[in-house]
Amino acid sequence: MNDRQSDAAFLSAGLKEALRRDLTPFLSALLTGLLAHGFAFSNKLLNADEVASLFSKGMTVASGRWGLELSSLLFPDVSMPWFYGLLSLLLLSAAACLSLHVFRIESPLLRPLLAATVTAFPAQTVTFSYMFTSPSYALAFLLAVAAVWACEREGLRGWLAGGLLLLLSVGTYQAYIAVASSFFVLRMLQRLLRGEGSAREVFLYGLKRLGLLALVLGVYYALTLLALRLYGGRFENYGVEQSKSLLYRAALAYSAFLHTFTRGYFSFVRGVFPLLLHLLGLGLSFAACLRWMLRCREAGKIMLFMLCLLLLPLSAYCLYLIAEVEIISPMVLYSFISVYYLAAIALETLEGPRGCLARRLVSLCLALLTLGNACFANSFYLKLYLNYENAFAVYAGLAAQIRATPGFDSGCKLAVVGYTEEGLYRPEELEIPALSGQTAPLVNVYTRNEFIRRYVGFDLPFAAAEELERLRYDPRVQAMPIYPYYGCVQKLDEYIVVRMGP
Repeated sequence: MNDRQSDAAFLSAGLKEALRRDLTPFLSALLTGLLAHGFAFSNKLLNADEVASLFSKGMTVASGRWGLELSSLLFPDVSMPWFYGLLSLLLLSAAACLSLHVFRIESPLLRPLLAATVTAFPAQTVTFSYMFTSPSYALAFLLAVAAVWACEREGLRGWLAGGLLLLLSVGTYQAYIAVASSFFVLRMLQRLLRGEGSAREVFLYGLKRLGLLALVLGVYYALTLLALRLYGGRFENYGVEQSKSLLYRAALAYSAFLHTFTRGYFSFVRGVFPLLLHLLGLGLSFAACLRWMLRCREAGKIMLFMLCLLLLPLSAYCLYLIAEVEIISPMVLYSFISVYYLAAIALETLEGPRGCLARRLVSLCLALLTLGNACFANSFYLKLYLNYENAFAVYAGLAAQIRATPGFDSGCKLAVVGYTEEGLYRPEELEIPALSGQTAPLVNVYTRNEFIRRYVGFDLPFAAAEELERLRYDPRVQAMPIYPYYGCVQKLDEYIVVRMGP
């Protein structure tokens, strides 16, 4: 057999082994994702940014996401729900399977359920409301997981590959640095639990990964400055925290992690029953960890293990170290899934009937939480759908009034002044406080001119921002009734003014 035949046989054997091991979790992730997000794939759902980004990737280089700009070479700048949704789901399912290899999860129950947890997680639900970036971000998530996997190979080639993959991931979406950092901490915990090296070796393992994260961030920053110079723009210092101390920001991260459970931050833990499921899973996990610590005879390993447990929330919520609290949303905290991986890692160390029972209980918790996340995703998408229908009805009706306004001709500019809560349907059953920004009524979004043009099909010249500001304080406009009442549409000079609010 020549070398070419040998390589082909090796690849064929590897493919067969991958299909044997990963087909079930891959299908679990894919089908669960379709259950959770299929409605978003079969409808054009909108939020404020999606309205404007039908034919773009949004803000790219100016926000430090030069990888997002590069991704246009792979994913055309057209927001296509079905195609991009399914493609994203395939990439996420591949990432879920790769994560199982990173942590060497063997349980036939936990493998498919962990994979399903990844694709139905609420962070991805919010991401799919930005369909124009969804395949790019799904690829960035896969790259972050692949970076951790590559670094497990050790050797210079593994490190170079891991660093490059992580750099491309962060360059596309900075938040996925938290996925890599939390996974590195989980691998340290797993190595201690499984006895893969001494305390010193595991500590050095962690230091090397920390050094890689710092190096990647340094190279990312340099490349961002270079991209801005080539792009000819300036960096939008959007949401970068500069006024608070590092210690204070770390305390915020721990507080937010705790409140994710106790106060429902980010809608990851919604209500009493999901909280009880999380507590049961974490309780069993910590019981397994305590059992290991009681049996371990090395003080160094125990201390390092406790340090890693303490660092896990900070690694998952490390965005708090650099970003303002106001911009941190569920979308940037995909790394919360490290909690579920911790449970799987800890419980796989248990043997015998008790270990089997514990894994079954955690599997049941994961199954129920994933089903709840799928229901949550569909209710979230229903809210977006109703927002679209309501906004379309409002602006389609206004378009008819504008056409019937005396004096309306080709020389008129459209000026929609103010914002309103009058006459807007807000279903209380679908209110999601943690996602109020993503589910705000489209009638009032800052991109409503694009909505009127692209989704109502009413293409008039729009008044500029300074013209709107001047009209807002015009006594004639202030004397007009506010939408939806008669007289809210009038012609004033060369403008057709729609007074939506004060």
